[in-house]
Amino acid sequence: MTRRWRTGMWTQLRFWAGKFLNSAGVPGVILSGTYEAGIGRASVQVTLGPLFTVVTVNGVDVYFHRLTGAVDGVGFTAPAGYTPLDILESEFPAAGPVEEEARTRS
Repeated sequence: MTRRWRTGMWTQLRFWAGKFLNSAGVPGVILSGTYEAGIGRASVQVTLGPLFTVVTVNGVDVYFHRLTGAVDGVGFTAPAGYTPLDILESEFPAAGPVEEEARTRS
């Protein structure tokens, strides 16, 4: 049995197990950590708390319910000494219509 064949079989097993777990509504597993992109200005941090898993992307926090995986809210962390006047309104991207709302579990 070659190593490549075993790797392919393991990938197939993971794929079908993932499809089954998704259809059963089981939330995915995620670990705490930080990722800094090497080619762009992207920073991703994952924090696990007792009630929420918080995924922070470039300073924007997305809160996921710890047990169901449903999105619970969005926020951001202001730097120390921040006042709203520190950022000019023109620096914010223009808000546009949402094409498709994120699905949540109920």
